[in-house]
Amino acid sequence: MKKLLFLILLIITFHGCGKKFDSPVETKQAIYQVASVATFASFMHTLADSIINPSIEFTSSTDIKRTWIEILSPENENISSGTIYLYDNGSPSTGDAVKGDNIFSTLVTMKNEYINGMYSINYFVEDKTGTTKKVASQTFFFDNGKSNVAPVITNVSVPDTVHRESSFAFNVTVEDSNGLNDIKQVSFLLYRPDGTAVSNPGGGTKWTMYNDGNSTQHGDASASDNIFSYANYFSSTAPLGEWKFEFQTEDRGGKTSSIVSKTMVVIE
Repeated sequence: MKKLLFLILLIITFHGCGKKFDSPVETKQAIYQVASVATFASFMHTLADSIINPSIEFTSSTDIKRTWIEILSPENENISSGTIYLYDNGSPSTGDAVKGDNIFSTLVTMKNEYINGMYSINYFVEDKTGTTKKVASQTFFFDNGKSNVAPVITNVSVPDTVHRESSFAFNVTVEDSNGLNDIKQVSFLLYRPDGTAVSNPGGGTKWTMYNDGNSTQHGDASASDNIFSYANYFSSTAPLGEWKFEFQTEDRGGKTSSIVSKTMVVIE
């Protein structure tokens, strides 16, 4: 009798705690894998050829809802205001050769107004589950086809004399016939009165100047003009005497300006 009562209670308990699912949860994950990416190390804009043809191949595209790319400039800015989708439709207008071959392609115009330098392409996929992933990336050097002329330093403004522990700022005006965006860096070397070079916080000898409009930290009055600035001060233990600055600018094509030297006397 006790055994029978125990079995009845067990059956009631089991059925009472059970839950019926009318629609079982689908746990299947999207399946796709990148087979290859059309890579190119460099691209030069010409009147006859200004279009690149990025493409990506998958082992299967059954679970792929859509795929697209973003192209980032050397300044890490997206060159397109809209989404650049890739297609597997066999249409020449999209740069795709064969429909349904799991190769997704597109055509992108690289304008000659874009700056020279290293660009990156990131590939993204949204699958049928709604999950989005970056699945590949590549880089290439873009040459806008313009004759690259070396930049020029046209003016340097450095105080003749400064006191220890007194803040000061100095600036350099640069020109580049290829446009201000072609300027990669404006920097200076700094030498103590005994001729030894002063290292920057990273351990190198080049000190980078700024054109960001941050007057508080960098002494720069206006961002994105042709005046690069630096704010500094000499500590109470800095050697007294004549310090030397050597200024130079470099463009994205690797060409540099002539070095312009200036001296500053540090006093008590």
